[in-house]
Amino acid sequence: MWLVNCSKKDIDCLFLNKIVYERRDKEQAMQYQTVVDVCFAQDINSGRYWKTKWRDLENDEFLKRYKRNQKFKKIAERAAKLGKQKFGKSIPTDQTPIEKEENKIPKWDRKRDGDPVYRKWWIDEGRHIRRRMLEEKAEKRRQIAKERRRNRKN
Repeated sequence: MWLVNCSKKDIDCLFLNKIVYERRDKEQAMQYQTVVDVCFAQDINSGRYWKTKWRDLENDEFLKRYKRNQKFKKIAERAAKLGKQKFGKSIPTDQTPIEKEENKIPKWDRKRDGDPVYRKWWIDEGRHIRRRMLEEKAEKRRQIAKERRRNRKN
């Protein structure tokens, strides 16, 4: 059942005449009746603009988000302008990768599935390097656990 564009008269009628339902349809019927009750209590209908605290809260939250976004844009613009003045080039304000920082990330952690060069490197070398590294870490963990067990026995 859908409540769409019910007039004031329809909401009054639905509120006064509670619906009859079978036991298996109880959950859906109760949801339907709850919506009708709220519409009646808050005087919500198709012929009236719904003005309540909720609407005001939504507007306030929207304005807060909008102002915050505008503020961040201004800060980013100022930072870019300042960077241009100080360093002669603008600071990257978006998610543009910085080459030095990119090289610090191990190749296998870069998720570039569409890059054929990366894919070839991964098939030829990368996965073997990664596997070796993980095996070394696991071996270190085993050794540490072994030492702990020995120390507990003594």
